[in-house]
Amino acid sequence: MFNFSISWLIFWMKGRVEVDNQSVRSRIPRLLLWVFPYGLISKDIALSDIKSTSIKGKNQFFPLLLGLILIVLGALSVMNKGLAIGILAIIIGLILGIAGFKARLTIETATGRFNIDVPASQKEALFKIEREIQNRQKQPEPKIKENQVLEEL
Repeated sequence: MFNFSISWLIFWMKGRVEVDNQSVRSRIPRLLLWVFPYGLISKDIALSDIKSTSIKGKNQFFPLLLGLILIVLGALSVMNKGLAIGILAIIIGLILGIAGFKARLTIETATGRFNIDVPASQKEALFKIEREIQNRQKQPEPKIKENQVLEEL
């Protein structure tokens, strides 16, 4: 089981991906405007259906732009004797700007793609998930004889 933070702003809210011999299960909270949780994305993918996985960096334009605007407005406010509001705007702008840098794990199946986005600082968790998927695909699934289950009971 792999747990990872889903946002820079809400670092305590975690997503979870489980990889076993048969499937990849993910439970990732949804966020509205990078702040407000409003649901859960649940996806189960059979391990045999996965064609490929890839990890890429991703930059989101809107949080970067909004963060830059808040930093500029905060700097202008500090220069015009609005010190507290200016510093707050700069801090929020920095956090939003950093939130624009993401890492994405793409899982390609026969039916389409499934993406898992995490903050850039959590990229190592995506590499671990990808390695685990590849290791599980290489390992043959243990064969169970028809009467083996009855013998063990």
